[in-house]
Amino acid sequence: MSTRTPNRPTTKKPVQNSANRRRDSAPGNRSAWLRHHRDCASQSLMRLLRSPVSSALTWLVIAISLTLPTLFYLALSSLQAQTEQWQEGGQITLYLEQGLPDSDGDRLTRELDARPEVARAYYISADEAWTSFQETLSINRQALGFTDNPLPASIVVVPSQQNSSQLEALQLIIRGLPEVEDVQLDLAWIDRLNRFLELIYSIVTGLAVLLGVAVLLVVGNTIRLAIESRKDEIRVIKLLGATEAFVRRPFVYLGIWYGLLGGVAAWILVTAVAWWLRSPLTAFLSTYGLEANVAWLGFTDTLVLILASIGVSLAGAHIALQRHLKDAEPR
Repeated sequence: MSTRTPNRPTTKKPVQNSANRRRDSAPGNRSAWLRHHRDCASQSLMRLLRSPVSSALTWLVIAISLTLPTLFYLALSSLQAQTEQWQEGGQITLYLEQGLPDSDGDRLTRELDARPEVARAYYISADEAWTSFQETLSINRQALGFTDNPLPASIVVVPSQQNSSQLEALQLIIRGLPEVEDVQLDLAWIDRLNRFLELIYSIVTGLAVLLGVAVLLVVGNTIRLAIESRKDEIRVIKLLGATEAFVRRPFVYLGIWYGLLGGVAAWILVTAVAWWLRSPLTAFLSTYGLEANVAWLGFTDTLVLILASIGVSLAGAHIALQRHLKDAEPR
């Protein structure tokens, strides 16, 4: 006779779906992710500080590469500030009809001065023009054989924009005025000045690109050496299941530290050179009656310099990681 064991009721454990599991473990993962970022940043900095000579040489190369285009940029900014007053010479002279009353000349001057294309306008009467002519040449009307004043009244217009195309457009507008007999505008020296500034800007841009590539190569080679020195360590942690981002993270922070400290060193060099050149530059320009507008890096310029250094260094680190991290794959 067989005895039958009664079926015991089985209690099912509640099944936790994957969404709940991800939600429960998300805070821990986030905390571990942030902790790893913090550890990579601090350990990368300590690696640099443990080899101060080689790290300082790399920072110095980055600083010199960034200092040269930055100094050219400051020189161009100073030159542009200096030429703002020179470019006021790009003015238009309107010679009015002979015998036009001064009241009409004053009215036309006020109308021109109210135009948005005009920075300012002032009226020169015929008598004022003749008096200035006499004082310049130290002669009088009788010595030249004139019984009447041969010079017309004029209006000098200083445009608000000083490039040649806008000056020519304003000249065409003014030439159509019925009171105006002739218009004179000298564009040659303005074109030469603007073309010279464009040339300097192109040189600065090209130099910045070339030296930026130099920084990229220097940082990339430094990161490559760091990868080679830690190749066995990389293989071990990959065998233990480390992700690609986990392996790359220390080298990314290494590139950030190189860029950050190299940018700070570049700012120190730029400030020191600008301060050193201030006195001789002032003495040189004073012989020509000019003032030395020594430009300094402001907060925004300094921030751009440091961010550019970090960006170029990160680009170099990324290239090195793309090319050389595959060599550290476990075999």
